[in-house]
Amino acid sequence: MTRIPNTQSAVSYAYTIKINGVAVGTLQGFNPTSNRMLERVREIMNEEDDIFEIVPGRSEFSITIDRLETYDTAMMKALGYGTLLTIDQIQTPFEIVEELRGPLGQTRVIAYQKCWIQNISKTVREGTTTVSETVTIWPERIVPVNSGP
Repeated sequence: MTRIPNTQSAVSYAYTIKINGVAVGTLQGFNPTSNRMLERVREIMNEEDDIFEIVPGRSEFSITIDRLETYDTAMMKALGYGTLLTIDQIQTPFEIVEELRGPLGQTRVIAYQKCWIQNISKTVREGTTTVSETVTIWPERIVPVNSGP
């Protein structure tokens, strides 16, 4: 196991990303995003205050994963789908667990439940030696999991 430095800042190698309980290797990026719509409420003929208030809407979540393709494990296999070739063959959602270990043994765990693949792509470029794959995932729910000390 890699030793975590005793710093205040989190380091990338303190992270483990698991899909359906299996760690996903050769990750180059794990990018959860949360967005929500905001609506400006304005009053007619109010020249002093253009905006009466801002009303928040519901949140939308997505995750982008960047991974290096390996000879024995393409992205779909790393996600637990074996040799599927297209995302329309997927009939069941999956779960992603994000674990962050701290230098003093503390952990922070977040579960992204009922995930569906929205987009998958592969990049093969002349002049580079590696092939990268990117997947965009939409989780239905995000929940904190009991964490350690």
